[in-house]
Amino acid sequence: MVNESNNQHVALVVEDDPEIAKELHELLRSLGHDMVNVPSQEEAQALLESREFCFVFLDLQIKITPESIRPRVEVGKTLLRILRERFPARNQQDHHHLQILVMSGQAKESQDIVECLQNGADDFLLKPLASNIPSVSDKIMSCLRKSHRINHGSCKTVMAAACASSDTPTQATQKNVYPAIHLSITGEAQGKRTGIVVNGKPCSLPDVQLMLLMRLVVGRLQNERGWVHKNDLGAKDEEGFKLISLLNTSISPFLPHEMLFYDNDKKGSYRINRSIKIGTIGHELLERHSDVRIRNLSTQIKSFQ
Repeated sequence: MVNESNNQHVALVVEDDPEIAKELHELLRSLGHDMVNVPSQEEAQALLESREFCFVFLDLQIKITPESIRPRVEVGKTLLRILRERFPARNQQDHHHLQILVMSGQAKESQDIVECLQNGADDFLLKPLASNIPSVSDKIMSCLRKSHRINHGSCKTVMAAACASSDTPTQATQKNVYPAIHLSITGEAQGKRTGIVVNGKPCSLPDVQLMLLMRLVVGRLQNERGWVHKNDLGAKDEEGFKLISLLNTSISPFLPHEMLFYDNDKKGSYRINRSIKIGTIGHELLERHSDVRIRNLSTQIKSFQ
């Protein structure tokens, strides 16, 4: 259990460098928090069987076991995936209930940052820790705000939600959750438009909106999080905002009141609303579509199904 007797947030710190661990401990104490430090993947996994933590610091370069010859970046990345599989759930602002802050002093920073964020890290810290902008203290406070843990008294409830399936909202996160909506792409040509079905109701989309929809479907099938940057959606400058709005206008009449077709991470990426389930895709018709881009997208979607 987390330390509730003195109302302190407690961080799990997976770090095999004693100096870095000491620096983090001093920083956390200055913020009124505490921590438990382990240097290996094996020890971290064992500790999580008996305790709960409010957030996690994870060094990428760690050992598998205390007896391992040397630390490896691959071990830290593996532990990140294990942690995120165990604590996948997000709140209504799409932030993880359990925030994981990854640390690294390796040379391949940009590659590591992208890979870790794709695999569920919530922030990335550079070593030495003093080089971070915003500061490590600011990043800690940000992760607590995002996970709704400013008051440690809420951590027990938040941790219960953190373990829940990201596709099954818990009682604590039911606000604005809609019943499942099913969306299918029939592929049937209707003049210069193509048919889709939203919750059993047929409508049609112009080619440019259909391509956007199909690229979002690819994002959903490729990755559980489903985010696709507007540049990968075919957007240029402000076009990404305009086109996603037009697609929402076409589909929103078939959705519950005030429900948006898409989620927006406010950083240039979009995804299909998580309450929308992807149904049948009419590949046989789509693969004969007059637009080669739509034919190619159909092939791409088919490869993931």
